[in-house]
Amino acid sequence: MKKIININLSSRLIPIEDSAYEILRQYLDSLKRYFSQEEGAEEIVGDIESRIAEIFQDKIRKGAHCITDEDVQAIKTSMGTPEQFADEPLNNTKESKSHASNESYASYARPRKRFYRDPDSKVLGGVCSGLGAYFNVDPIVFRIVFALMAVGLWGGGILLYFILWFATPEAVTAAEKLEMRGERVDLNNIKATVQEEMNTFRSRMERMGDDVKNFSEGRGKQFGRDAGTAIEGFFRGLANVIAFVAKGFFLFIAVVILFTIVVGLIGAAAFSAVLFPIKDLVFDAGTQSLLFWPAISLLIGIPVLAIIMFLVRKMAGIRQTNKYAGYTLGFFWILGVVLSIWLAISVSRDFNGPTIRESESFALTQPSGGRLILEKDQDMLDLDDTNIFDGKLRVVDDTAIIGHIRINVKKSNTDSFAVEVEKSSIGRTVAQAKMLAREIQFQMKQQDSVLLIPSGFSIPRNSIFRNQTIKLTIMVPVGKSLVVDREVWNYYRWDRNWRNEWWDNRDGDDWDNNDQINIKMNTDGWEKKVKEEERKERSVKDSLQNNYQYKGPDQQNTTPVEDSKEKDSAAKDKKNVAVSFVNFLFRSTF
Repeated sequence: MKKIININLSSRLIPIEDSAYEILRQYLDSLKRYFSQEEGAEEIVGDIESRIAEIFQDKIRKGAHCITDEDVQAIKTSMGTPEQFADEPLNNTKESKSHASNESYASYARPRKRFYRDPDSKVLGGVCSGLGAYFNVDPIVFRIVFALMAVGLWGGGILLYFILWFATPEAVTAAEKLEMRGERVDLNNIKATVQEEMNTFRSRMERMGDDVKNFSEGRGKQFGRDAGTAIEGFFRGLANVIAFVAKGFFLFIAVVILFTIVVGLIGAAAFSAVLFPIKDLVFDAGTQSLLFWPAISLLIGIPVLAIIMFLVRKMAGIRQTNKYAGYTLGFFWILGVVLSIWLAISVSRDFNGPTIRESESFALTQPSGGRLILEKDQDMLDLDDTNIFDGKLRVVDDTAIIGHIRINVKKSNTDSFAVEVEKSSIGRTVAQAKMLAREIQFQMKQQDSVLLIPSGFSIPRNSIFRNQTIKLTIMVPVGKSLVVDREVWNYYRWDRNWRNEWWDNRDGDDWDNNDQINIKMNTDGWEKKVKEEERKERSVKDSLQNNYQYKGPDQQNTTPVEDSKEKDSAAKDKKNVAVSFVNFLFRSTF
């Protein structure tokens, strides 16, 4: 029974028989003696040891208990011995005799190819140069293929390149580089590969030394006279290093930006069907619509095209740049900026023009029981079609429906209820504003005592949006009541002064079980139907609100509390009206 020991071979733990270890040690010692006079002897022997350790570890992984004498002899036969280099015919005879006994190592002896990243010819990660070595093709072919995939597959080539970069190992040792090129891994080839690498490194160092020598001879006297020149050279070199690092960083950022832009363009293309109605509503059918797509295409498309061209040149290893192409792209991008600015200014002028208001009275039948009930009609905006701005704007067939309605309540000068509808619009000219206001279609309905208010008004789709608004003024006579449904109260925009005045005099339980509030008009203003004994039980902690009482519709409160609430209500109104966001955007920008 043979003794088994564990050895550390090229940083790998290998269980091996004692006698096999002696054979292996003698073999490695003979290699060290043979290559002792060769250049790079330590690197050659180190690569051979690494290859042997890799083969042994693979055999252990496949189920072998330990490395035996036969395993070591098979390694010697497959890789060769120094004695075989001196007698090649003898080597061939020995290989033929031991072929049958060493069949398990035939796969390691015969040439095979493996895919590695080539560090010697890489531009970025060595993926394309590794593919070129594996398929015996010029690496520039694969660089062009990846560049085309990056453009044609919406960034898919970039993603595939990075996957191969992280998943493929780099050819570091001489044995790995031989496998990458499909050459036989034996002593001669390992020796030739190591010496070739050393010769290449020596050539680079010699060229660097010549450069340093030429620099020293040409600038030696100047260096002695002016030490500042050396300092300048040092900082120049440091700047080059920083520039190299920054170049790699910005290249990575460019890839990320390109990927983000590609994803954004895909999302924009998918969402364009939703945003397309906004273009027709905001921009008129003349010059604005004509310049919209050219302005957007040049403003966004030129930077995307420039980034793609930069990455293609980098991946293909093209260092020369075409300045005329840069001038052309720059010219068209500036043109896109100018067109976009002109377009924004033109639309902004439309929203800053005169406002025209057209008023008309609604034919209201006087409700029975002396009270008028306000309820919300069927939701015109709750349709299965293009929904924009959180449901406040919807495009259906050839009509645009806008939920931009304001309600105001006043005391009637007669003993009858009355409703006045005011249509308003902005336009570049008075004639345009008047035309847009008259195009507004707003239909209310009355069912006995119930006034049904639509959720929005409509304008023709071939018209344009210029902050069209509907304002309802409901006049309530003295001694009669107005019943407001909770949905009406929450959905519509109420006149700020009236709502704040009512809110300051409210009670917590004004809403009844039907989610309605009943408010009665008297000679001085509003009188809410709340029991007096319940009012006495409520405590008011805020002294300003306790002292403040409404004195009539013609007076205004000027306390700090009222001013603060008025500002908060104004801010909330702006946020709640989604369609007005377009006007607000242009006003804020210009």
